[in-house]
Amino acid sequence: MSRFILAAVAATISCALLLGATSTAGAAQTAPRDLTKRVAVTGTAKNGKKFKGTYTIDRFVSRKGKVYAVGTLKGRLKHRNITRRDVRIPVTGFAQQSGAGAAQIACNVLTLTLGPLDLNLLGLRVQLNQVNLRITAIPGGGLLGDLLCGIANLLNPAQLTGGNLAAVLNSLLALVPRS
Repeated sequence: MSRFILAAVAATISCALLLGATSTAGAAQTAPRDLTKRVAVTGTAKNGKKFKGTYTIDRFVSRKGKVYAVGTLKGRLKHRNITRRDVRIPVTGFAQQSGAGAAQIACNVLTLTLGPLDLNLLGLRVQLNQVNLRITAIPGGGLLGDLLCGIANLLNPAQLTGGNLAAVLNSLLALVPRS
């Protein structure tokens, strides 16, 4: 029996090594992804001319409670090449509330959508239309609501605004490799 276990362990290790070598060889052949901090920008100037270019984020700053991305704007305005440095663009999509104004009515814990299902189980037909499951936790409504709302908000704390948010974004920006 011990020879059988030893053979099984050896076979498992050799398969793992083979799969690891195959996956690293495949990863070496793929082109590296561009992880720079460039954002495509399009728009229209005040005089009606079309602009198309890129915005490269250098850092984040906080001014009067609002967070801005500071970077270089490059592109074409009509038929001219334009380059502007230290351009500030407001950062949106983050909660600007703090303190008592940030009180929530409910925290989204899980949203699950299951598509239609049609099964035939040995002559028994089971049909199910689309199912939407939403679980929300109500803070202050009980122990489980408080616990799940706290867990759901681990990655978006309310005190992460203004200067704190700019510092966190600058830390994340430092992790992105430059091209």
